[in-house]
Amino acid sequence: MELLIIDNLATLCRVGNENEAESWLPVQEWILHLRRRGISVLLVHHANKSGAQRGTSSREDVMDTVIALRPAKDHSIEDGTRFEVHLEKARGIAGGVGVPYEASLVSEAEAFTWTTKDIVDANLKAVTRLRAEGATIRDIERKTGISKSGV
Repeated sequence: MELLIIDNLATLCRVGNENEAESWLPVQEWILHLRRRGISVLLVHHANKSGAQRGTSSREDVMDTVIALRPAKDHSIEDGTRFEVHLEKARGIAGGVGVPYEASLVSEAEAFTWTTKDIVDANLKAVTRLRAEGATIRDIERKTGISKSGV
């Protein structure tokens, strides 16, 4: 086995207090053991209500890459699957590869494909649309989460 996918971390780790680093240590040791054997581990974890990871941040200590998937700011149900991809930790990744982007699953000719675009473009599109609808800068700030100076 070269890759172990664990979906999801909260289901796997049901012992101890999720917010205490000490409760994470047995799982961390297991992951490090797998790494030493040449096995990559992909952990799926859920966000808390504020959008950050649930529980102790010490979970990220042994991770090479931490990716956060967030809802697109102007997403509507008609858009289908559409979200922002943010690299929150990226060991060994440099340059433009780590820049956040938006991903969409698009249906074309009975096939699905992933498309991506820069978040800056998505923000510009949202601001332009809202401004054309007569929204004020403060309205746009509130609706999109983009700062006033960014709007």
